[in-house]
Amino acid sequence: VMMAVANGIYHLRALTRTIPLPNQPSAMNRSLKWGIGLLLLLGAAGAFFPISAFETAMRRQIAQQVRQVSGLDTDIKGRLSFSLLPRPQIRAENVAIGTQPSMALHTPFVRGNIRLLPLLGGRIELERLTLIGPQLSLHTATSSLTRPSAQLLGELSKLGPLTIAGGSPDLQIDGRPPVQISQVDGILDPRGLPGPLSFAGRFFWNEVNGEAEVLFAHLSDLFDKGATPFTAKLRSTIADAAFDGILQGGSRWQFDGHFAGTAAKPRALMQVLNFAPALPGPLATVSANGTLRITQQALALSDASITLDANVFRGSVGVRLEGERPLISATLATPSLMLPSTELIPTLRNERQWSREPLSLAALGRTDMDLRLSAQRAILGKLTMTAAGLSVLANDGKLEVLLAGAQAYGGRMKGQMTVTPIGDDGDFKGTLALSSVDAGAMLKDVVRHPRLTGIVTGEINLQSRGDSVGEHIESLSGQLRLSARNGELAGLDAEQALRRSEKRPLSVPGEVRAGSTGFTAAEFSGTINRGTLSLERGQINGPGASINVSGAINGADQTLRLDVGVSPPRRPEAMPANPTAPMQLNFTVQGPWEAPAFSIDTDSLIRRSEAAAGLLRAVIRPPDLPEPLPPAFTSNR
Repeated sequence: VMMAVANGIYHLRALTRTIPLPNQPSAMNRSLKWGIGLLLLLGAAGAFFPISAFETAMRRQIAQQVRQVSGLDTDIKGRLSFSLLPRPQIRAENVAIGTQPSMALHTPFVRGNIRLLPLLGGRIELERLTLIGPQLSLHTATSSLTRPSAQLLGELSKLGPLTIAGGSPDLQIDGRPPVQISQVDGILDPRGLPGPLSFAGRFFWNEVNGEAEVLFAHLSDLFDKGATPFTAKLRSTIADAAFDGILQGGSRWQFDGHFAGTAAKPRALMQVLNFAPALPGPLATVSANGTLRITQQALALSDASITLDANVFRGSVGVRLEGERPLISATLATPSLMLPSTELIPTLRNERQWSREPLSLAALGRTDMDLRLSAQRAILGKLTMTAAGLSVLANDGKLEVLLAGAQAYGGRMKGQMTVTPIGDDGDFKGTLALSSVDAGAMLKDVVRHPRLTGIVTGEINLQSRGDSVGEHIESLSGQLRLSARNGELAGLDAEQALRRSEKRPLSVPGEVRAGSTGFTAAEFSGTINRGTLSLERGQINGPGASINVSGAINGADQTLRLDVGVSPPRRPEAMPANPTAPMQLNFTVQGPWEAPAFSIDTDSLIRRSEAAAGLLRAVIRPPDLPEPLPPAFTSNR
C-alpha cells in the first residue's frame, strides 16, 4: 500500500512539473495540482489496493449505517465487491434487510453508485441503487408499520432513483390472503422525501401484465398528520383504473377519493381478483366512476355511474369482505334495463329433447348479494315492462329473485323465484301473478304465433327439483289459475263449425281449424303433477259458441291430449234451426306440441244431420231379400 501511495505521489509531482499552467495566482495553481494528484492517487489505489482486505469492515459499516437510519438488521450473505473506476461502485449478493415478518427485504443482487466526497470522509453514501430480483414481504397483521425516522427519509432522499428489476412483493393485510405480485420492473423515486414519493413501472399479477403509476404527494404527512394526497393509475389488457384522493395511514387505513375504471374483460378481471359472483349478462364491457371509499373490510362506491354492457346505472355499490363470503350490496336505478334470455334461462331443449346438462349452482355459494334495481323500462328475457322494481338476494347459496311490481302489457305483473341448492340438486320455487295483462301482446313477445288474446288475470305457482332442466320438468308440480275477457282463441272457429254441422257436416273438420273464436269470458284452472298439467276447468264463452276443454298436457314427453266440446251459446236466437242438428261438436287434439293431430266423429255428425242423413240413406241401401227357389226344387209332398 505504501509503495502504491509513493508511486502515485511520484507520478503526481512529475506530471505537475510537465503541465504548462497559465499565468494565474499561485494558490489556484496549487489547488489544481492537488486536485489532479488526488484523482490520480485514488485511481492508483483503486488499481492496486486489494479490496478483500477491507471487505469485513465494509460489511460491518454498511450494516451499522442501515440499522442507524432504519432500525433494521442487514445481512450480506454473498460476495461484496467495491471498485473506484470508472466511478465508485459497490456490488453485493444475497442481501437481506429486516428479519421480522412485518417487514423483510431480500435481494439476490444489489448494485449502487457511491458519492465520492462522503467516501473520502469515511461514509458510504449511495447515489443510485439497482435491485435485481428483490422479494419484499409486508405483513401488517403481524405488527403495524411505524413512522420512518426523519434520518431515514433524509437518507432515502439522497439515494436518487431506485431501479427495481424482477421484483416480487408479497403483501398481506389484516390477516387476509396474501397479494402476490411478480416481475415488478420500475423506478421508485424518493428524491422528494419527506415530500413526494413516486413509482412508475410494470408488474405481473395472476398471469396479467400491467402498468402502474403511483404518487404519495406528502409521505411525511401520512405519518405526521395521518393522511396524504394519493394518486394511482393502473393499466392492463383486461382493465384500467385511476384513483385520486386522500390516503389515511395507521392501523385503520382508509382511502377516500374519486375512482374511474373500465374493464374490457370483466369476467377475466373477476378471476384475477378471485371474486366471481353469479351475475347475469354477457358482461362484455364494464365501466364505473364515482366517489370511492376503501377500508380494511369494505369498499363503497357512491354517486356512481356504472355501465354494464348496454345498461347504464346510477346509485351506489358496496362490497364487504367480512365473514366467509364477500357481500355485494347495491341500490341502482336505470332508464333502461336489458337482460337477454340466454343469460337468464339455461338451454331448455336440444333437438326437441329437454336438456340433460347439469345446472351448476356453485357460483351462488361464492358470494352473498343484496341488489335493489329500479328501471323505467326493463326487458327481462322476452318480457317488456315499465316502472319495474327488482331485487336479487343471495345468502349461503340460496338465490331469491323478486319482481316487486311492474307495469306490463297494459296491466301489472309481479313474481318471485327461489333457488336453493340441496346436495347436487337445486330446489326451485316460482310464482307469477298477472293483473289485467294483454295476453296477445305478451305472448307475441314470447312466441311467434300467439293462440290467445284478451285481458288476463291470474296466478301460476311452480315447484321442482333436480340437477338439469329435464329433471326439473319431470318433477314439476304446481297450480294454474287464469281468467280472461274480451279476447279470441285462434285456430278454432267454433261458431262456423256449428253452422256447417247442420248442412255440411263433412266440411267441419277442415273449417273448424280455420279462423278464430271470439269470447267474452274464459277460465282455466289445473293442477301440475310430475310435469303433467291436468285441466280441471277450461271454459270459454262467446257470442257465437261455448267451448269446454279438458285433458292433459304432458311436459316430460312434450305431448298433449285435449277433449274439446263446442256448443251453441245459451241464447234462443243462437239455437240451430234444425232441431236434429247436433247440439255439441266433440273432437280431440292430441300428439306432439309442435304438430298435434285433430280428429272428429264425422259419422255421428252425418247421422244427426237431416240433409246429410238422406244422402247417407240413398248411398248406403239395405240388402235385398233373397229370391224364391225354382219349382223343380220344390217338393209336392
